[in-house]
Amino acid sequence: MLKTLLSPDTCAECRNCCIFEEKSAWEVPAFPESAVRKLKDKPEYKIRKDGTKFRIELPYGETHSAQPCPFLNSQTGCTLSPEEKPFACSVWPIRIMTDSCGRPALTLYNGCPGITSDMIPELKKLLDSGLRERIFSELKRDPTLLLPYHPNYIFL
Repeated sequence: MLKTLLSPDTCAECRNCCIFEEKSAWEVPAFPESAVRKLKDKPEYKIRKDGTKFRIELPYGETHSAQPCPFLNSQTGCTLSPEEKPFACSVWPIRIMTDSCGRPALTLYNGCPGITSDMIPELKKLLDSGLRERIFSELKRDPTLLLPYHPNYIFL
């Protein structure tokens, strides 16, 4: 959804959105059942239901090293079909987080190399052209998109 702003080459090189340190495991998105079924032969992933979606616990083990999303192919990117891909992934580096009053607000991951601070006005124009409404509409349908605020994000 943000392809007008994000370079595919930058995303392919970075893949920060698909690799989670243990301290950022709270950001692993919720997946539809069809995607989670693909992990049935991989016991290293623990799966729990979260509303109508499923959360995947990554296998950090004793090393606590960063873990990729189980659907990330290091050569080709995401292996999920568009229907299976979490909405949160399609709008990364934007997240819906609670503001200081507990209301949903759009935020931007401050460490995304693809969107620099001088691109924020262009991002806001994109949001104002209908993307903001689409994101909040999806939030009404899927409350798992709302995350607690984290200081690595800036409010848009």
